[in-house]
This record gives sequence, structure tokens and C-alpha cells, in this order.
Amino acid sequence: MRTLLMGGVLAILAFTLSACGGSNGSSASDQALERTADTYAISQIERDFHKALSKKDIDMMMRLWAPNATFTFGPGQTATGTGQIREAWLKSKAYKPRTNWLSDHPAFKLRATVNGDRGTLHFECHFIDVNTHQVAAVTAADMDVARVDGRWLITKMIGGTAELKT
Repeated sequence: MRTLLMGGVLAILAFTLSACGGSNGSSASDQALERTADTYAISQIERDFHKALSKKDIDMMMRLWAPNATFTFGPGQTATGTGQIREAWLKSKAYKPRTNWLSDHPAFKLRATVNGDRGTLHFECHFIDVNTHQVAAVTAADMDVARVDGRWLITKMIGGTAELKT
């Protein structure tokens, strides 16, 4: 009886310890997988950003921004909060009805980083006039992003110019 009791206690102890399996957090492979998933999710902001610009879909664009985000789009021109950011985009040349641009975004110029619930995103935008097939504008974006309620959103964007080199 005593042997049976000790065997049961040892079995429960072994099961408990194996279930804990390194109580100091996720394994290195789990952390690497999470980092890769986060980096991918951050890079998807760029894809949706360009899709929203090309379609002139302001609602799609605004779903990418945190409520208290900032958007600097020129010297001394910063929009704060989604209301002002929406207005800035609607006043931009890219959202004008007569502008017929396709937003090209060279993947090799994209850089995304992640550090916990924060990250960064950099990319270039090459706007091609659909009617003339000419490059209409070349811009760049540097963004801070954060995980907000489980989603990666833009918290700060600084837009600028970029030089198109051949």
C-alpha cells in the first residue's frame, strides 16, 4: 500500500513538473516564431497602406492608425488623432478624385522591426500616374507602430521625400 501511495505521489509530481516545462517563459523557438509573426503583421501595414492609397479608401487607411497617432507630412505640418489624420489624407493629392495613381512599393526597400509590443516600419512609395505611365511622386514613410488591443497600428508617421535612383 505504501509503495502504491509513493508511486502515485511520484507520478503526480513528475506530471506537474513536466507540465511546467521551464517556467521561465516561452522557449527560444516560440519567441522566434512570435517575433516572425509580429514582423509579418507589421509589414502588412505597408501593404494595406498602399492598397488604401491606390483605391482611395479612406476607411481602410484609417483602420491602420491608433487613436492618438501623429502624422507629420511636411515641415510644421503634423496631424494628431484620427480625425486630423483623416482630414490630412483627404486633402492630399493622392486622394483627389482627378489623381489616378497606382502606388508601387518596392519590397526590397521595406524594413520592419519589433521589440515586444512596439516596432518600426520604413518603406518607400512610388506613385505611378496610370494615364501617363510616369512616376508622379516618390515618397518615404518612417513609422512607429504598436500592438493595440491585439492589432499592430501606426502610432507615429513621418512622411518625406525619397530619391529614385536608377
